[in-house]
Amino acid sequence: MKQLSKIRLAALLVLGSLVFSGCATPFKVQNKPQPSQQNQGGANVVNKIPEEIKIASDNQSKIKKFKDYDELAAFLEDGPSVPSYSGFGMMGGGIRGMATNEMLLKSVAPTASMDGVGLSAPVKEESSSAGSGDFSKTNIQVEGVDESDIIKTDGKYVYAVSNNSLFIISAFPADKAEVVSKIEFESRPQDIYINGDRLAIFGNNQIIYNSDVYRNFRRQSSYTFLKVFDISDKKNPKQVRDLDFEGNYFDSRLIGDHLYFVTNNYNYYYATSDPVIPRLLENGEVLPIKCEGKVKCFAPEVYYFDIPYDSYNFTQVASVNLKNSDEAVRGDVYVLSGGQNMYVSQDNIYIAYTKYLSEYQLSMSVLKEMVVPKLTAPLQDKIKEIEVTKNYILNEQEKMSKIGAIVERYMASLSADDQSALEKDLEQKMKDRYQDISKELEKTVVHKIGVKNGQLEYKTFGEVTGSVLNQFSMDESNGYFRIATTKNRTWSQYASEDEKDSYSNVYVLDDQMKTVGTLEGLAKGEKIYSARFMGKRMYLVTFVQTDPLFTIDLSDPKSPKVLGELKIPGYSSYLHPYNENLIIGFGKDTVANEWGGVKTKGLKFSLFDVSDVANPKEVDTYVMGDAGSDSIALNDHKAFLFNKDKNLLVVPVTITEDKENRGWGNQIFSGAAVFTVNEQGFKLKGKIDHSDGGQMGTQDCWWGYCYFDNNVLRSLYIGDTLYTYSNKYLKANNLSDLKEIKNLELKKEKKGDDFQVVN
Repeated sequence: MKQLSKIRLAALLVLGSLVFSGCATPFKVQNKPQPSQQNQGGANVVNKIPEEIKIASDNQSKIKKFKDYDELAAFLEDGPSVPSYSGFGMMGGGIRGMATNEMLLKSVAPTASMDGVGLSAPVKEESSSAGSGDFSKTNIQVEGVDESDIIKTDGKYVYAVSNNSLFIISAFPADKAEVVSKIEFESRPQDIYINGDRLAIFGNNQIIYNSDVYRNFRRQSSYTFLKVFDISDKKNPKQVRDLDFEGNYFDSRLIGDHLYFVTNNYNYYYATSDPVIPRLLENGEVLPIKCEGKVKCFAPEVYYFDIPYDSYNFTQVASVNLKNSDEAVRGDVYVLSGGQNMYVSQDNIYIAYTKYLSEYQLSMSVLKEMVVPKLTAPLQDKIKEIEVTKNYILNEQEKMSKIGAIVERYMASLSADDQSALEKDLEQKMKDRYQDISKELEKTVVHKIGVKNGQLEYKTFGEVTGSVLNQFSMDESNGYFRIATTKNRTWSQYASEDEKDSYSNVYVLDDQMKTVGTLEGLAKGEKIYSARFMGKRMYLVTFVQTDPLFTIDLSDPKSPKVLGELKIPGYSSYLHPYNENLIIGFGKDTVANEWGGVKTKGLKFSLFDVSDVANPKEVDTYVMGDAGSDSIALNDHKAFLFNKDKNLLVVPVTITEDKENRGWGNQIFSGAAVFTVNEQGFKLKGKIDHSDGGQMGTQDCWWGYCYFDNNVLRSLYIGDTLYTYSNKYLKANNLSDLKEIKNLELKKEKKGDDFQVVN
């Protein structure tokens, strides 16, 4: 009986240790914000949280600023002594590498707007003899806030990243399309921005490790390059700025002339010979952190939480003027646990990440409350001494392990009956305690940073229960921040079966990021697959076996409510507004299998009528292929091209066909599917293929994705011409009948000033 008790107690202690170590965040006893009065808005305040857990949670939720870099250095020196470190850029792309598919967006040009939501309409700009004023732009979430992509157009030229090269193509008129210049990089570019006669391009700097300056660094981090070119002469682009940020690229936005560029440094460590903050290099030289005279420098403010960290992530938000290369880079650094998603309005950047409160912390709070008072005074003093030990001597897990060993020895000294009685009391107390803090075990923290003309100003933060899917799960409207989350399923032994199920929530926060409106408990057992905020409404898709489309009223920020619900087979990974009453959904079709579950089938396009918000309807559907069919547009909004005025919808697709009903099929097509779409539904207009006689070309893998060089990645239009892009070709087709106009191979020989090698 005693042995059984010891095993159960050990399991209780080890459980928290496993939960703790499984968290993706570097905060120690771990990162689920506790209900702070500041962020609950009085709506869901939990009143029974143990004081020590509440204090720890509040400390996790109160951001501070170091007064100087000496204070930061002291903080780091007192932190973990040997953080986990992979070195030499082996930290794999950071959050970006893990969460590339978090970037679900919509496509094409936003002129008309719906309370900040860009509707797909042709971009009409000042026409000139140089090109067309009717062309598509990168799909953006917020009007006036541009997002990076692998391809851009200005109505005359197309700028496209292909492998290690950037091509500048004279694309209009299409029959005369030609590559006019090529910039080749030794490091792989990722995305670009176009701002008038400036082109910005960035990616992971893969060659910095061979440089003399890098060999002198003790902190062997990854670096992200950002280069700016003057493209006023398209045949002779000139580099005007060369920056390298220590860390992995996370996300960015362009507002006006200022690029807001965010990088992450995971498992950051401090060496006394290195700068205390992440380095910024310009023209290959490290910018000093002391700003003296007129010398360029980089001295960001550093924000942190007053808690013991097990490791560090330095999230850096920098502001770069693309038009004025002489303007210094501005920036702030945040010691956070991550940066999983980012939403940006014209006035604010919101960086969101999920943090977790370990059940181990919950277990220890119960043990301290019920067992520690029974210990002798010397043992209690020993526990107090362990608790106040500096984190760089004993981290939180080590402290808990040592305290647990003391408690376990005490338990082993009890009689079998006393052990059994204490066990029952402990289990019941744990279940009661779990009821009190269940919403605190998984929470999303959102940091709000004001932006204006390149200036950055940290404002505040908010917390809500659950985790956020992607940037479309967040929105700002009339000073309110709206967010949709999923509280994921828990496997806790202390939760009832009903409490273990996942569910979804919608929260509204005011300008101080205090929760003022709450809608919780949607779609029990399911999770969010897509979300779209449109003015005073939002549309939410959850999924397990069918696709519930929820229509939600946000007209009263303090009282969000469900207006209607539609359940249909399949799910939509992406929602795109057709107009105020119709929404396009793009995802996968599903059918029930023989075991009562679901089987995923082909690609599914849905047109939803939400004019009667209480009774949303599916007006039309179109399914392509069988199981195994796929599209990068499911996970990357920029591959989804829609224009209402042109009745145009284009997505890259890979179609498989399962004629023998084996559960998998053979690939029968890879390219772009072109649809006409109106208020009645979809009609396949045709397909555009980039393969060479059915051959799939050369395979390339980058950022965790593998594709062939002639897989279609994007589409755009200029006037009445549709352009489809792969890493090998830019193909032009007439929009009216899809007749091919030009098939331009992306290559250019070294030839005078038309060819540059940079980086």
